[in-house]
Amino acid sequence: LVAKCSAPHSTPRNSGNHKPRDCSDVQDDGNNQNGVYSVFPTHDPDGFMVYCDMTTDGGGWTVIQRREDGSVGFFRGWEAYKEGFGKTTGEHWLVTLLMVLNEDGMMNITHLNINLRIDMADFDNATAFAHYSEFSVGRDSVNPEEDGYPLNVEGYSGTAGDSLLKHSGMRFTTKDRDQDQSENNCASYYQGAWWYRNCHTSNLNGQYLSGGHASYADGVEWSSWTGWQAESSQSSHQFVHLVQHILVTSATCSENVLFNRT
Repeated sequence: LVAKCSAPHSTPRNSGNHKPRDCSDVQDDGNNQNGVYSVFPTHDPDGFMVYCDMTTDGGGWTVIQRREDGSVGFFRGWEAYKEGFGKTTGEHWLVTLLMVLNEDGMMNITHLNINLRIDMADFDNATAFAHYSEFSVGRDSVNPEEDGYPLNVEGYSGTAGDSLLKHSGMRFTTKDRDQDQSENNCASYYQGAWWYRNCHTSNLNGQYLSGGHASYADGVEWSSWTGWQAESSQSSHQFVHLVQHILVTSATCSENVLFNRT
């Protein structure tokens, strides 16, 4: 997942303080190499590290989720997803991603129209992407966490097919917090954590399964592109992701955000 803001921040940087607030500021400061950078959002003057994608679709994106080699387990509970885990240089779920996207922190997308981009590759090096012109979490919530961080997505374009719209309106479910519409806990049943309905057409935090597997729909799934099950690592029709990261960008930036802008 990556994010960037396509309009200027509403509040300009203080002329006496040139610390970048997001990957867009990092890019504006003349950095054009992919890598880890320190950002200093308005709410967090001490700053923290994020991975900036400076090559995809104009650059200035903040990676907020990445799967690439199965080195990090994503079958985790609520607090882990709330606080973030993994390494910024590799597989990770950005620290406080759900808070980032919902509360008065580095990025309050309650009042923003955020674009979401998901890039995927399989073991045969085929690639695809999905882009959503509107993305929000907890947009109408007074207390997003109590409301379960409900997802909203609209405006699909891309080459991977739309496997996220079904999840729009759903709350985030983990193995220890069941907020889906299934009789079972979808996170437990499909070994992930996501905005499940009953249960999913995408499962990007599912198991990282290398090649063929007998289980059904519990891997890193984007059903319109991967199908539900990778029967063979040599199959030309069914896939398991090798590399996948998610990018986010804002179309209307009415307040300071962490993520970048073009």
